[in-house]
Formats: sequence, C-alpha cells, structure tokens
Amino acid sequence: MVTGRHGGVSSGAYATLNLGYATADEEGRVAANRDIVRDAMDIDPEQLMVAWLTHGTEVAVFRQDNPAGWPDRHEAVRPASARTARAFRADAAISDVPGLRFLLTFADCVPLLFVDPVREVCGAAHAGWRGTAAGMASVVVSALRREFGSRPEDIHAAIGPSIGPCCYEVGEDVPASFHRHGLAPVMQGKRLDLWESTVRQLDRAGVKTIEVAGLCTRCNTDRFFSHRGEGGVTGRFALVAGLKA
Repeated sequence: MVTGRHGGVSSGAYATLNLGYATADEEGRVAANRDIVRDAMDIDPEQLMVAWLTHGTEVAVFRQDNPAGWPDRHEAVRPASARTARAFRADAAISDVPGLRFLLTFADCVPLLFVDPVREVCGAAHAGWRGTAAGMASVVVSALRREFGSRPEDIHAAIGPSIGPCCYEVGEDVPASFHRHGLAPVMQGKRLDLWESTVRQLDRAGVKTIEVAGLCTRCNTDRFFSHRGEGGVTGRFALVAGLKA
C-alpha cells in the first residue's frame, strides 16, 4: 500500500499523515501517524520493519529459514530519542516471511514493489535518481533470483507515485551517473523520466508484468508530499509492503 498525505495528526508543512522522522515534525505526531497506518492495516508493531534509507542499492534479505540472519535491530527513531523502531539500513528489502511488513518513506523518489506469486516472495525498494542510476530495479530482481529462485517472468513489479518526467529537471551530473553505471537515462530535454528509466531496467531484467502509477508527486501535492514541489520542507508518505500472514 502507498499512503497519501491525509488522515493524520501533523500540521503545517507536515499536514497531516507525515510518516517521516527525518523531518522537523514533532516526534509524537509522527509516531501517532505510524500508529494510524499500522492500525488501518492491522499490523503488529513487532511485525513492521522500517527502512533507514542510504540512497544506495543494498538489499536486506529476510528469510523464514534464517531469522537469526535478519538485519534487524531496534534503533532510536531520531538522534538522542528514547523512542525506537525495528529498523534495517538499506533501500530495499525482500522476504518470504508471512506477516512481516516493510515501511519505506518517500517525498518524490520512486516506490518500487515486487511480488513473485509462484515462489511466494515479495520485495520493496526506494529509488531516487542515485538508486535508479545504479540500477536499483534490476538489483532487486537479481536478489530475488539469487535468494529465492524467482524467475523474472514470474515477478510482478509496480512503480508508485513519484516525481514525474513533467517536473524533474536535473543537472548534467545525473545522466553522467547513469552512464558511469553503464545505463542510459530516459531524458526529455533536461528532465529525467524516472518511470521509463525504471521500466527499461525491469524489461532488461526479464520482468514482463510492470504497472506504473503515473502519478507525479510534484503535480499532486494535494495528495502526496513532494520535496521539490514544497521547497524541501514537507512530510513523507510511505510504501508499506509484505506478505499476508
């Protein structure tokens, strides 16, 4: 599920369902908003893993047959905070564990969801321009193949709301980063098309079923938080993903 920006308790620039502790919003309000989402989805707090994002392409792996190997630890939600969350440091996670859910936050970057109904595994990822330039989508597909034996043709992938090609003007360093990773960005003049760049990565990785939400966060600040659309002072919406218990 991708959350919107309504239905929470935050105010001002973070109104109302801000799920990001990495903002200047009041900690208690963010905590209350996360409780609202968990309650709505009937998720036990101990079954929710939160991504501490690094803007890289590391993939955390959660296997039923090796719970001791999970990259799981309780960390302070903010420096010096007494409040903790079950967290992993990566921009993607894959899992075959029923009931385990992942929460990743966004405010223009691309939410990616992966489901293999044959192997009964799933994945979720956060891909900004750095992650996209480094091939995040294909990295997750490779991880699903390596860890769970998924066949790319069995994987269903979805690209959630993010900044669209209509609004994402970038500097020359961005396409240069793609080229350093051996990838070609999809550009419309000076604007980067993260959606089509990701679709092409998935297609090259062998994924046949790809859905694109096609919703630009900057164009839809009434529905989603947008870092660029709101001058860098805004909240975070989330992708919450996992297998049903």
